[in-house]
Amino acid sequence: MAEFYEFFAGGGMARKGLGPNWTCLFANDFDFKKGLTYQANFGSGELKVADIRSITPADLPGVADLMWGSFPCQDLSLAGVGAGLKGERSGTFYPFWNVVRALKAQARAPKLIALENVCGTLTSHGGKDFEAICATFAEVGYRCGALVINADLFVPQSRPRLFVIGVRADVAIDAALLSPEPMAPFHSRG
Repeated sequence: MAEFYEFFAGGGMARKGLGPNWTCLFANDFDFKKGLTYQANFGSGELKVADIRSITPADLPGVADLMWGSFPCQDLSLAGVGAGLKGERSGTFYPFWNVVRALKAQARAPKLIALENVCGTLTSHGGKDFEAICATFAEVGYRCGALVINADLFVPQSRPRLFVIGVRADVAIDAALLSPEPMAPFHSRG
């Protein structure tokens, strides 16, 4: 069974989406009320309600296959004030990434990292915030790609979301998934 860490967990919707074939080793959110929702959905065994800046590898049991992060979108959103990754909320990406770096230093880096956020991440500061995210992946030895999926495929709401998927460089990727150009159905508009 595959194992994962879930950051910025909210009510645990990434965990719900991953389904029963994935085991959550650790979940984190800073918000007490969101933590209560997570606990109502999944119990409190894996959950640590704390600021991401206080999380260290010592908090994370085992070696996860996947590290999921749905970091706050407000500073990247088109409805936000445009602070981008320098903003207080969306800037929590960097403390999250410090955990990735620390896991790598302990030879515990996950095979996969998935980030979920708003599509405004692609255009924030003229694309420089997205470039910064991609650079962090490369810096610690991950290949990454991005795709936009509209939530209307799953729920009665049109809500396009950006997913950035990183694969550790030593993990093989099926050649059918590699392309220097956008690929259907992953990068098509429909």
